Amino acid sequence: MHKHLALALSSLLLLASCGGGGHGGLSSGGAPSPPPIGIAGPGPNVATMTVEIGPAGLTFVNIPFVTLTVCAPGSTTNCQTIENVEVDTGSTGVRIIASVLNASLLSALPQQFVGATTTPVVECAQFADGYSWGPVVSADVSISSEKASGIPIQVIGDPSFTQIPTDCSTPVPNEEDSVATFGANGIIGVGLFAQDCGSACASGVVSGTYYGCPTNGQTCTGITEATNLQVSHPVTAFATDNNGVIVELPTVAAGGAATATGALVFGIGTESNNGLGSATIFDTDPNAGTITVTFNGTQYPLSALDSGSNALYFNDSSLSVCASGTAGDGFFCTAANLSATIKTLAGTQATASFTIGDATTMIENDPTAAAFPQLGGPIGTMESETFDFGLPYFYNRKVFTAIEGMKAGGTTGPYVAY
Repeated sequence: MHKHLALALSSLLLLASCGGGGHGGLSSGGAPSPPPIGIAGPGPNVATMTVEIGPAGLTFVNIPFVTLTVCAPGSTTNCQTIENVEVDTGSTGVRIIASVLNASLLSALPQQFVGATTTPVVECAQFADGYSWGPVVSADVSISSEKASGIPIQVIGDPSFTQIPTDCSTPVPNEEDSVATFGANGIIGVGLFAQDCGSACASGVVSGTYYGCPTNGQTCTGITEATNLQVSHPVTAFATDNNGVIVELPTVAAGGAATATGALVFGIGTESNNGLGSATIFDTDPNAGTITVTFNGTQYPLSALDSGSNALYFNDSSLSVCASGTAGDGFFCTAANLSATIKTLAGTQATASFTIGDATTMIENDPTAAAFPQLGGPIGTMESETFDFGLPYFYNRKVFTAIEGMKAGGTTGPYVAY
């Protein structure tokens, strides 16, 4: 089974994205689960979101998908509806696999160039488990009844751009430029930041991010990229409901389920269906988008809630890891009821309880399941300061992600809440 950890591209640094612990039912002997949450019904600011086996097959689980429409800027006819686009609260921007786009649409998406030159702009999107490489183009993106016009997006794996700089591929050498390796037809990053690199890329060259790549085959060179040209948060370009999102997922049985259908809701406190209610707000670091998590007496200052990670990823030497070649290879094989403490910048603390299951047993018992609320695994040494609350923590919760600088429910982002 593939481990999929998304990457949060913050305004000051590249950070392995994180998320929350699985609350979708406790193992035998645990405390009772809370009552099921209500999922938003159909509406102009609501997109159906489904955790299911996607286009890459059974090697990917706990991936939330939505459907969106991509059009050539200003066109109502040269458009394509794209299913199985992953929802990621730990990154920013729309990224589509090149092979998914039909030739007519792909050729009509205006290429971005470096200044007044004819040198194309290409981006490296580094994820915790690999990288995706491809050009920056302009497109209209619609989801539900919301539309972002003429925003910069990335086309991943475009065969016209094959020279990948070493500072893109070196830290995370796995290339994820196809549906089979990426696990989805694309990704819609609906995280905390308006752009994927912000002032860091606008004021200087950030290694492993934006490049100018001459079409004559010369070496790609790192470039600065103005914020208005960076791959951007599609929600900020909506006419309304543009201050954040809510990821809503139902309860899932402890052992897993074939599918789980929820909702991606746009806006916070802008409509009758997206109020904060009694949710607790966790303000995040304004530059890195992180929260501090304490687990087993150790602080993890680069932590977050991230729907783009398919498990709870953290280090715990008391939990055994499933052996190579088993169904749960690389994930935890020790069942445990655990808890951590989330601390905000303002000093507010809250207990986050979650359950880890035996991955091999869960998968063998239901080998066609896509939703596993108790899936966890070690995060490794590269992200040793991170506690990654991935999608399992989102089950039976409404998780709010408020965009930087935007007033959302009376509080200015960036923040997460549930």
